[in-house]
Amino acid sequence: MVRKSILCENSYPEYARPNNGVTWKKNGLTFDNRWVIPYDPYMLKKYKAHINGSHRATLEVQNQYDEIAMTVQGRYISPVQAVWRLLGYATHEEKPAVILLPYHLEGQHRVSFDPGLDEVQLIAAIQSQTSIFLDWIKYNSQHTDGRHLLYSNFPLFYTHVKNRGWHPRKKGQTICRMPVAVPRQCEHYYLRTLLTVKTGAKSYWDLYTVDSIVYNSPSAACRALGLIFDDSDWIFLFNEVKDTPAASLRQTFASALAYSTVINPQAIWDQFRVNFTDDCLWRLQNLDGNVETTPSDWSEDECRYDYGLWLLEKNLKDLNLNWVDVRMSGPTHSWSRQEQNNLIADAMRFDQYEQRVLFDQSILSFSSGQNSAFNTITNVIDNGLRPNTFFLQGPAGTGKTFLYKVLCNYYRSKGDNVLCVTSSGIASLLLLGGSTAHSQFRIPIDCPDGTRCSINRQSPLAGLLKKTRLIIWDEVTMQLKHNFGAVDLTL
Repeated sequence: MVRKSILCENSYPEYARPNNGVTWKKNGLTFDNRWVIPYDPYMLKKYKAHINGSHRATLEVQNQYDEIAMTVQGRYISPVQAVWRLLGYATHEEKPAVILLPYHLEGQHRVSFDPGLDEVQLIAAIQSQTSIFLDWIKYNSQHTDGRHLLYSNFPLFYTHVKNRGWHPRKKGQTICRMPVAVPRQCEHYYLRTLLTVKTGAKSYWDLYTVDSIVYNSPSAACRALGLIFDDSDWIFLFNEVKDTPAASLRQTFASALAYSTVINPQAIWDQFRVNFTDDCLWRLQNLDGNVETTPSDWSEDECRYDYGLWLLEKNLKDLNLNWVDVRMSGPTHSWSRQEQNNLIADAMRFDQYEQRVLFDQSILSFSSGQNSAFNTITNVIDNGLRPNTFFLQGPAGTGKTFLYKVLCNYYRSKGDNVLCVTSSGIASLLLLGGSTAHSQFRIPIDCPDGTRCSINRQSPLAGLLKKTRLIIWDEVTMQLKHNFGAVDLTL
């Protein structure tokens, strides 16, 4: 019995069932109020039917689309599919199978060992381990039946068993895949190139043999086979543009090293280093406060070329490359002062007076909307107010980019740093010092909710962000919302 109705937060209410002493009998049984289903007398009389109440459903709001959950829970399941799962039949199959064919230079295959082993046991453990590639070479050295096959075609007729090597295939089919290599991987790349044309290698030296001549590296063998093209196209290019500014030449050279195939980067640098370093002596004389003192026993040419390599190194770092990646020798002198942040120095390399003149001229062309937006943004930033995030919306041609440029002029004329980022590389060309958001903030390509940008707290980029007064992000509607979350968490 319940004297009065009780409303519960996490369950249905308990309706009133008072003990009024009323009972009745039916089929020899006695009933009281505990047997009465709660009802609304008015509704029963009006509709002359029992009413259970409104239909109820539970909803859950999810921030991220879960494709797997939607497939399992929300997909239509027919009787045939239900029986298939109830009987436990297979729901996934790959046919034919795909086999990965690793390859490696001599003595560079992966091994595993117990760190507690002594030296003798460790050597024995390493020497006893092999790889798919080494087993292929071993099979060719002991048998002649597969020597006419390329490494990539070998699994079509043979099967590999761990710890037992290759054996002739009796049944089944397979698809073979060799991992991709890029020119920056040097000999590893040329080894893969060799394996696409050389058959039946019985040893590494046999693989490097061309016309009975044994070469000492995969690149030399590829060159003998005519598989490596020379750098004549790059030499022709730099001959054509060698009279352009040296900074532009260095950036072009760095881009070539990052995004194309340059066979001998050191030779190209040596051939065009006079052009690549044409501005270096002037820089050393006029930017002396930003670099370390020139070694006293060096000639002008030595200083010029070494400083040019240091400037090229800055271009390479912007592309996430180092001297090992590009197969070149770097500068021998440390030109950068320890306390200097090169990213900040580059970002602040603006003439404040020139920026002020541009600002004074541009602000006179403002429309009323642009003027209102400019005053609102600068008032919040200059006075340290919150919130300090703005979304500028307007159709194409209404002057959004012009407003961005004036904001840059305004703060750069005061000696403040402004970062201009966009969602595409084309749009970044419209803003002075612009770059893509992924490049500037190191936003991961795969960026789920809660991700942070790949920026170390002590890195030069972190120092640049700390010194930044304003961030202008164009084309924000083209970005995923998690990208903004990653930048926000990082800041």
